[in-house]
Amino acid sequence: MINLNQHQEYTTKPILRLGFRPFFFASGVIAVISMLMWMIFYPALILVNNANPIDWHAHEMIFAYGSAVTIGFLLTASKNWTGVQTLYKKPLLALTLLWLGGRFLPFVAHDFLIYQAVIDSSFLVLSTLAIAWPIIKAKNWNNVSIVAKLVLLSAAHILFYLGLLGVVSQGVYLGIYLGFYLIISLLFMMSRRLLPFFIERGLGLNTELKNSKFLDLASLFLFLAFIVFELFFQTIASTILAGLLFIVHSIRLVNWHHHGLWKKPLLWSIYLAYGLLTLGFGLHAVSYFVSMMPNISTHSFAFGFALMTLSMMARVSLGHTGRNVFQPPKQINLMFILLTLAFITRVVLVSIFPEYYTNLIFISQLLWILSFSGFVIIYTPMFFQARLDGQFG
Repeated sequence: MINLNQHQEYTTKPILRLGFRPFFFASGVIAVISMLMWMIFYPALILVNNANPIDWHAHEMIFAYGSAVTIGFLLTASKNWTGVQTLYKKPLLALTLLWLGGRFLPFVAHDFLIYQAVIDSSFLVLSTLAIAWPIIKAKNWNNVSIVAKLVLLSAAHILFYLGLLGVVSQGVYLGIYLGFYLIISLLFMMSRRLLPFFIERGLGLNTELKNSKFLDLASLFLFLAFIVFELFFQTIASTILAGLLFIVHSIRLVNWHHHGLWKKPLLWSIYLAYGLLTLGFGLHAVSYFVSMMPNISTHSFAFGFALMTLSMMARVSLGHTGRNVFQPPKQINLMFILLTLAFITRVVLVSIFPEYYTNLIFISQLLWILSFSGFVIIYTPMFFQARLDGQFG
């Protein structure tokens, strides 16, 4: 076990001291750049080498942005859980460069696609090993399920490329949606652990918010069944399961609600994000009976995923750079509001005014870019500066 304490002289650059630093920075940057590229690709549906632009857009949201946030968070959290130092310095830089190497799919000719597949897929495989190592070393078996989800996420990414290479029929579709739902399942798992705790701490409550073992198990097994039926059978069973999941998570939201959270940006943002994920199940169920615009439920999930990860990054970055999470930068409220407005434009207004679809999509994209640009501007200095309290990390 490596002992890195506040009494040492550190030669490692701050950006490479802990996983959240390079990967949260990368997440913010790719969220802006990939959406700018999507604004260019979408109107004309410009073909991307090897993948149509819609598949590329989904891939980058899940396996570029989503994976970077997930790995950055878990490399940081697993150190806290186990007391074992996770990747830093050159190994962390190498992992970051591997992630960066996977961002060139639109520019890679088909003859070189296999090399792109190996580089891009290796990022999640090696990241999984890097997160599993401290958990196994410390015998922290409570978090083995997270490693299992990362293994499946790595498999989903490999499946996506096998589809692009023509090896597996429907591989692109299955890889994208399996990866999408796996990241959502990770968000639900972490929210169950953290959201009630954040609300209790943030509001100084003397009592614990209500939780239920039954709801915990129901959300886990119903979502597992939903993924299986949605991906492989696509029958009314997935509609019923989505309806049940909407009820389960709505009850959780009621149990965790406190009027005071709406005054705290780092609370209302993650609480609302959970609500958007929950709404995704509701819209999925309703769409079976009512004609709706395509991908409305998918984008409710997507914006819930985006808002929750943005909120988590904002909070974790403060805490792990020695700053006070109860006194965040005032500008982050606007950051969260802009992303919420992007959701309203993309999901709500598009459903009400489909005749303005293209214009509304453009406005939503612009709001997304402004929101994540705000994150990059506010937090980049924190990622490149040492902790305020002198500790390593």
